[in-house]
Amino acid sequence: MTSIQNSIINLFKPVGPTSFDMVWSVRKIFGIKKVGHIGTLDPMAEGVLPICLNRSTRIIQFLSPLQKTYRATLELGSETDTQDATGKVLATGNPSSVTENQIKQALQAFTGEQDQVPPMYSAKKKNGIPLYKLARNGINIVREPVKIVIYSIDFIKKEGTQVLFEVHCSTGTYIRTLSHDIGRKLGCYAHMVRLIRTQVGPFDLERALSLEALEIAKEDGSLPGKLIPWEEALNFLPAIRVKEEYFESISHGVALSKSFIETLPDRFEPGHYFRVFGGDNEILAVVEPVVDQDTVPSMRPEDIVFKPKRVLC
Repeated sequence: MTSIQNSIINLFKPVGPTSFDMVWSVRKIFGIKKVGHIGTLDPMAEGVLPICLNRSTRIIQFLSPLQKTYRATLELGSETDTQDATGKVLATGNPSSVTENQIKQALQAFTGEQDQVPPMYSAKKKNGIPLYKLARNGINIVREPVKIVIYSIDFIKKEGTQVLFEVHCSTGTYIRTLSHDIGRKLGCYAHMVRLIRTQVGPFDLERALSLEALEIAKEDGSLPGKLIPWEEALNFLPAIRVKEEYFESISHGVALSKSFIETLPDRFEPGHYFRVFGGDNEILAVVEPVVDQDTVPSMRPEDIVFKPKRVLC
């Protein structure tokens, strides 16, 4: 049975509330303070919003970079200051001659690694001030582009001046901005009118729970079966097993020397995270290598191989 102490809820956010509103609602349902979400959704967006409870808030930093999938609808013929349907129209164009084939070609032009300029109406900060606050005061500043990756982008259908498409992308990708840029590519302008997040890493829309379903599960006793343990949520990280005599040292945040390690992944290098397991498949910590796999054979037993990023035991 999964404990609420170290679990994640695959929550469905409807159109309207903010991501923080959803966190507040979960706090109220469970009567707990330590609640955090993975990946912000704008009020007009809906879909998957994973919620970490209690001790699982410790792993938000490792789940936030997970790849995401969205289903978006854009409106051809106009662009807005917010790049979505909530904003003021800034420019209009004629989309009557735009064909499905042209749309498909335009979408494919956005696949791969690229620079994306964050929108002014966003939570990105300049000198500690959120950009959306500057935008509301009529201030428009130059924003530094951010590296993103569009792994795939697929045309679904066109109905009138609206285009439905699906995109699988890296964290930090603004689908509003992507919709805006697609409109520019087609030469007729566009803005986003609907956004559904269908997946965040292992969390998908099909198994997402509404707040109402969450309350019912709490009342009828079925909640434990609907919670996701943090061990499962971190399954995407390669595993390291350590010797039992070093469990306590790891619980105190001691770095892993070569002598600690029972089994190693085939390949590793600095900049990537790994989960450390002890007995009974208990996850002890998340660590980062300080060397690569080719260096380990020549190291002494006391030499450090991994440094702790977060102790979980």
